[in-house]
Amino acid sequence: MALAAEAKALGVATLCPESAQDYGRDDLLVVSGMGADAARRAGQTLLTAGAEALVSVGTAGALQPDLQPGDLCIPEQILWQSQNFPTAPVLVESFQRRFPTARAGALLSLPQVLSDPQEKTKYAEQALAVDMESGALAALAAQQGVPVLALRVVIDTRDTRLPDAVRYGVDAYGRPQPLRFLRYLLRRPQDLRQLLRLGQQMQKAQATLRQLRGAIQVGEGACEH
Repeated sequence: MALAAEAKALGVATLCPESAQDYGRDDLLVVSGMGADAARRAGQTLLTAGAEALVSVGTAGALQPDLQPGDLCIPEQILWQSQNFPTAPVLVESFQRRFPTARAGALLSLPQVLSDPQEKTKYAEQALAVDMESGALAALAAQQGVPVLALRVVIDTRDTRLPDAVRYGVDAYGRPQPLRFLRYLLRRPQDLRQLLRLGQQMQKAQATLRQLRGAIQVGEGACEH
């Protein structure tokens, strides 16, 4: 997962960026930070620590108009850099049984944030939703011959525009940097209403992530040294 807010929803008490953390009896977790490079480094860390499968957990932006904040997507394929990476059918089916209302289909990964509704509409024929990390993790899994799965919860709908304060006023883990955040908000005070709406949408996404917590046997999230 990339964001501190995602980790908190999944019960991680201590954030140890880019380090493997105990995550239940048999699982490990890395909070990677945003982006493909960070996700690949996280995957390599997990494989070095002995992981036998890679799972990308977190939030995503909707590309379909009927997807709402809090909706869970369990993609059967991940699209990244003109390649199609299938997710592990056994893992997909297992989580689909636990979450029968989850949406299946394709997840698109891009190197940049899709912040504008028109940009999202352009990709709607390709996938259900979009993120920035799952593709790099899927490519690494394919390279190393291990299964991969993505569990992504919608935060922003297709018609949601992401304000500049959200795009540029946070750190790599999505945590607001007060001075930068305020500077972008002062440039566009009309974005305040949209920021409040995004906060509500994140709360819905976090509620779904908390439901996932039991399914993936979250532990205390202690750091490994």
